[in-house]
Amino acid sequence: MGELVDSFNDDWSEAMNLMLRRDPYSLFDEMYEALANRSGLSLLPRLTDTATLTRARLDVVERGDVYEIKLDMPGVKKSDIQIDLNDNHVAISAMSKTERDLKDDERALYSERQMAQYARSFDLPQPVVEDKADAVFEDGVLTLKLPKKMAQQGKRLAIR
Repeated sequence: MGELVDSFNDDWSEAMNLMLRRDPYSLFDEMYEALANRSGLSLLPRLTDTATLTRARLDVVERGDVYEIKLDMPGVKKSDIQIDLNDNHVAISAMSKTERDLKDDERALYSERQMAQYARSFDLPQPVVEDKADAVFEDGVLTLKLPKKMAQQGKRLAIR
């Protein structure tokens, strides 16, 4: 009896670890795809043609009087990236779309490449000089260099 319980616990633990590592919403996609496959329908185009909002991974480093920000945005074209700067607020968004090139006698059986929308918005500790900001997009990585706006010196007011 003890071996049976230990075996069940090991299987249960392995199953729970697998479920916790996966995107929970992908389970719904798989369920609908399985139902569609049993009935002979194909739901893949409907399921994969919707954009999923992805939180772009980023690093923010302060180097003297400049903030350097790097964001991973794989599959995005430079022309599809939008960057908004306002004082110390940074907002970055982009949309990537994978085109399917299927011939008349072909159908997609499984597709994980889909449209994705990236978005990040955050505040920096200090305002930045928008006119001197620089952005470079290379190999799926967006690099921003944002110079800090220097604090203005206070003014001593003379009393009349």
